[in-house]
Parts: sequence; C-alpha cells; structure tokens
Amino acid sequence: MVNLLLSLNNFDENWCYNILKNIIKEDYKVLIVPFSYDEKWLSNESDWSKAFNSKDGTHYEEIVSPFLAYGIDENNIKWINQFTDTIDLMKEKIKDTDIIFFTGGYPDKMMQRFKKYDLINELENFKGIMIGTSAGAMVQISEFHITKDSDYKRYLYCKGLNIIKDFDIEVHFENKELQNLSILRCLKEKKKVVYSISNDGAILVIDGQIYVLGDAEKWDIPKCYY
Repeated sequence: MVNLLLSLNNFDENWCYNILKNIIKEDYKVLIVPFSYDEKWLSNESDWSKAFNSKDGTHYEEIVSPFLAYGIDENNIKWINQFTDTIDLMKEKIKDTDIIFFTGGYPDKMMQRFKKYDLINELENFKGIMIGTSAGAMVQISEFHITKDSDYKRYLYCKGLNIIKDFDIEVHFENKELQNLSILRCLKEKKKVVYSISNDGAILVIDGQIYVLGDAEKWDIPKCYY
C-alpha cells in the first residue's frame, strides 16, 4: 500500500513530481471521496453539484488537475456522492479503483461519514494508493491530533483509519508557536514521531517505508519524554 500525506492539492509540483511519476501511472483509476465538508455549506445534492460538478464546480479543477498532470484520463476519475450513491455502490467504487483521494476540511466529520456509510473496513483494507490533503491526510493516521485553530476551539485527539500507526502529522506547518507546542504535546503524550508538513511538502509511505518530500520534517521524541 502507498499513502501520500499532503497539506494542499499540489502533488503535481516540481518538489515531488519526479518521485511520484514513478508511482502514479496514467492508466490508473482514481476515486475522489469528498467527505470532509461542513454541513453549513454542503447539505444536499445541489450544494454537492455546485462544489464538484465537472462543468462548473468550485472545487472540481483544484482536485482533478494534479491527476491530469500524471497523464490520467479525466474519464478515469470518479467520485463518491453520498446524496446519490447507495452504500453498496460506494463500496464497489472503492474496490474498483487504484487511487483513493480524500479532500481537505474537517477530519472528524470525515471519519463520522466513513462510519455512517459503513466504509471503514473497505478503506482500511484497501491495497492501492491513498492520497489525502490536510484533513484527508490526517484521517489516514490511526490516532491523530488536531491543533487549536479557528475551526477547533481546543487541542484534541481523534481516531482515524487504522492504517498508519507509528507517527502523527501536523499539516499546514508554518513554524508557529501554537503548532510547535501542539507537536511537542503529541510527542510527550503519545510518544510517537510527528512529521510537520508545510504547504509545499508531503510524507510518502510505501509498504511501511517513510519518505520525506519537499518541505516536511521529522520531529523525534525527546529522551525526557520516555
């Protein structure tokens, strides 16, 4: 299995393209899973179409364009639409794809929807390439932390997919004091490595082997925390 953890949908840029072009093949099928939204702006089929419709969806191009850079045909990029797809169809789409892509947004809401649509088992047993930006990266961690910000009023831990167990991540890293303190707290309380990922960085995991791409950094556990 391959996991790609990002902060933005920019995995077609020079800092990672030459590595990923050997992994993302032009004949691969892609499945977009946009489960990370807030109900305030996406609560029905009309909202979904306005966001992701291929003709004029506000988020369509930013999600799809990186895959096109790897030669993937737009017809091979499918979506899960929870307003029209049955649970059985969602599961079939997961089984019939090479790449799953999780959008950014709210990781806890994404996990709630995975459970609501009974997709946890299918996702945790997926053997292809799993790509996620921001929240979509966080949910690939078995237990991830959320740093306090405008959307989350306090620091907290959440259960993610039981896929990556050995480390945690801090996305959109800008070396801010609050982010640094959050990383240190995670190191102390969970005693596992944390990788900070800037908006031009990523962590790539191939069958358990970890690679740091672009502007990302490993934070080890201080000896005093053991």
